[in-house]
Amino acid sequence: MKRHTLVLASTVCTAALALTASACSASDDTVSGGGTAASAPKDDGPAVDGGTLRIGLDRPFAKLDPADSGLTSMPMMILANALYDPLMVNGDNGAVQPYLAKSFTPNADATAWTLELREGVTFSDGKPLDGQAVVDHVNRLAKPEAKCGCAVDAASIGAMTVNSPTSVGFTLKSANAAFPSLFTRSLGYVSEAPAAPDSPAVGSGPYTLESVQPGVSATLVRNPSYWGTKGHADKLVYKVLPDTDSRYQSLRSGDTDLVWTETASQYKQAPGDNLRAATGPGSTSTVLLNTKAAPFDDVRVRRALQLAVDRAAVEKVVHLDQGKVSDGPIGSSSPYRGAGSYPAKDTAKARELLAQAGHSDLSFEYLVDSRPEGQQRATVLQQMFADIGVKMTIKPLDPASLGTAMFQRQFQVMDFVTSMFGDTDTALASLYGPGAPYNFTGWENARAGQAITTGRATVDQAQRARSYQEAAQEVVSEAPMLFLTENPVGFLASAKTGGLPDVSRRTVVNVSPAGLWVKK
Repeated sequence: MKRHTLVLASTVCTAALALTASACSASDDTVSGGGTAASAPKDDGPAVDGGTLRIGLDRPFAKLDPADSGLTSMPMMILANALYDPLMVNGDNGAVQPYLAKSFTPNADATAWTLELREGVTFSDGKPLDGQAVVDHVNRLAKPEAKCGCAVDAASIGAMTVNSPTSVGFTLKSANAAFPSLFTRSLGYVSEAPAAPDSPAVGSGPYTLESVQPGVSATLVRNPSYWGTKGHADKLVYKVLPDTDSRYQSLRSGDTDLVWTETASQYKQAPGDNLRAATGPGSTSTVLLNTKAAPFDDVRVRRALQLAVDRAAVEKVVHLDQGKVSDGPIGSSSPYRGAGSYPAKDTAKARELLAQAGHSDLSFEYLVDSRPEGQQRATVLQQMFADIGVKMTIKPLDPASLGTAMFQRQFQVMDFVTSMFGDTDTALASLYGPGAPYNFTGWENARAGQAITTGRATVDQAQRARSYQEAAQEVVSEAPMLFLTENPVGFLASAKTGGLPDVSRRTVVNVSPAGLWVKK
């Protein structure tokens, strides 16, 4: 999964972006690179059909099934989008738009929704992808044996009704004005159940599976019965290359045509190596504070650490001016963005707050993974905290141990990098709202909780924005989480790869390989 958060990015971010138009028509490039010349760079020339596109994945995959949330994490959607079509897709600036869906519309209070499907869509085995297939898919992923992180989202549905072959009604347990955003990943990648535990789920995507070595590689071929625009490449070959440097070198040497990266130094180096980038602001670096245990149950201590941090310096050192500072849980590309403020560095005030709280000699462990960016971030923060008299000990953990510590709240302070803030609705409700399933910090705030509930219950975007801004200000004021930077993530490609889309305004970098081609 995506970094250690990545437990989170793969389990929570089935709801990937905020809904801005519940029943708008999908533009042709809402799955970026989805077979349209409009999304390709002008100097690519006409699209070329045929050949093999080689793609380097940054992590292994257990199985080819949307039930495996790892497959629908942002770096792996380049594979998921080949086999499965989503009902809803991620657009620019936090929008969610229909794809396999024609529309997704609410009743007046957002407690009931109607999904209208495209007509004539079939799975790769020829069976219809209709309303019953959608209901069967959601029910399958909701079961405990599916082990899908999306079960949290499915549990919000009270009832489903097949109104017609192309229409499904959803009755929710509580109002959710952003309900369609739950269908951009696992729940939205409608599929037939695997024939056997080790078999892939059957999808409706532009490619089908030819061969697979789980965790190692997969080879896909063009789906001859695909309902939409056919993929350009005859064949897609995916290789798992988890080492960041090795993955980059494979691109330089010509062993791969396209790779995922989140490393700022590689983005800066790429032009000199005749490589091109397609990146978007899809990642936010933060720090989690355990508010259920001393000393971080004291808001003065949390605010002191907040005031010790120079976010611009963190961005410059770790992300090399490729990103920007983050100033709270409403991202800079969110449609709910307001005029909220985040406190600037103030060393004197930070020391004063620690003295008031009786923790002038504060010390703690900082949990982080072993990736270079995480280590750099930890080292920079260690020095900033030292400037206010705080001793921070850096403790690296493997991703599995870090995930366990996060979910079981077995930490004092920890590094937390996630794509989740690309979707304001999901981030606020899942991290801070009443009964939030991913309340890693343990923070509770009645005012913020009520504001989040109010926001989710209205389809009026302006009203929702006001409510969310109120909740965000409470998060910033009480500092259960420190916000650091918004970071670019995405793909690097060789010069012979055509159709690389512009995803610079996408908080979720969602690329379909069907729209890419290999230049002759």
